[in-house]
Amino acid sequence: MTYWLNNLGIVSAMGVGPQATLDSLNSYNSATPILTLNSTLSAQQQPLYVGQVTSVALAQKKRINTFIDMCLAQLQTTIEQFSHIDKSRIAVVLGTSTSGIADGERARAHFEHTAQWPNDFHYYDQELATPAHYIAQKLDAKGPCYSISTACTSSAKALLSARALLKADMADVVICGGVDTLCQLTLNGFDSLASLSSGVCQPFSSSRDGINIGEGAALFVMSKGVSAITDKAIALYGGGESSDAHHISAPDPNGMGAQSAMQKALKQAQLAAHEIDYINAHGTATLKNDEMEALAINRVFGNNTPLSSSKHLTGHTLGAAGAIEAALCWLLLKEQGQYALPYNVLSTGGNLADVKIIKQAFKPKLRYCLSNSFAFGGNNASLILGIADE
Repeated sequence: MTYWLNNLGIVSAMGVGPQATLDSLNSYNSATPILTLNSTLSAQQQPLYVGQVTSVALAQKKRINTFIDMCLAQLQTTIEQFSHIDKSRIAVVLGTSTSGIADGERARAHFEHTAQWPNDFHYYDQELATPAHYIAQKLDAKGPCYSISTACTSSAKALLSARALLKADMADVVICGGVDTLCQLTLNGFDSLASLSSGVCQPFSSSRDGINIGEGAALFVMSKGVSAITDKAIALYGGGESSDAHHISAPDPNGMGAQSAMQKALKQAQLAAHEIDYINAHGTATLKNDEMEALAINRVFGNNTPLSSSKHLTGHTLGAAGAIEAALCWLLLKEQGQYALPYNVLSTGGNLADVKIIKQAFKPKLRYCLSNSFAFGGNNASLILGIADE
């Protein structure tokens, strides 16, 4: 059975929609960051680079719903193609780590000044399941509907969960992906862990010093059987999951959990390592993640498979990262060599295993891509997307 990713809706710091995202890939210049400086989110009010969707004001209420609406508008034609399906057979699975926390922060600030909660605020807005329920209500979807919150693997796991629902015949179509918005909780939380970069993050560089927090959303329409796309149909071929159970926030330095997730993904996709054309690495630009990930990739792929991280383009979008980075793979597969892969400019030296990191603009034709997501608690997920004839 083939599990088709029929269409994509995407919004991030790179832009709104597939074309804006691809244009950002082609026009990227390290001297002109896509990320923006912000001083309002930090408790110290220091300017920090963040992956902000600048077309939507930070102060806008229920901003997370705006991101979802932007994605659904891009999916409208494809959703209409499935309008004949029984609503009870349409499911929604969404990954998120912040949900409506930003609205909660604004409501709390209002309460501190007025001793009253805003009239339009309800605690339910912060519930992790709320974004998934919002999509279901918008589409009148009556099938299974839930959110997954496993930190930075949330939306990668949402895609795998959607695949499982289709395989179990619990749905015929699943709207799946992830969404997260910038908020003070996560940015200051990572700051307390001394994990934020002083500039734009530098994945896999010896000068790397931490992450940039980002935001955004990516939604897919997944179905089984026949694709709704007539040319260059993209499928989710396989996925692998594992858990290190090593530390609450740090990855297992030997990378065995990450290695296991990649190997399971290859096995489920029935592919050999040499058949993967590109790896979108988790690549957070923290010292420990990149060292661990390079080691794990080296053991599975050697130094033969081109890889890079895209977090210097979007910021680390947390619960949305898995879906947004799978979306970048989807776009690159769809366009077949027309747009550049993300690349990482490296400084010399560094204590990384020997892997084939992309260091300059490169436009190969791709058949299969692997996308990695690794999270707090040693929670690991790898996805394999590919292009195939129906």
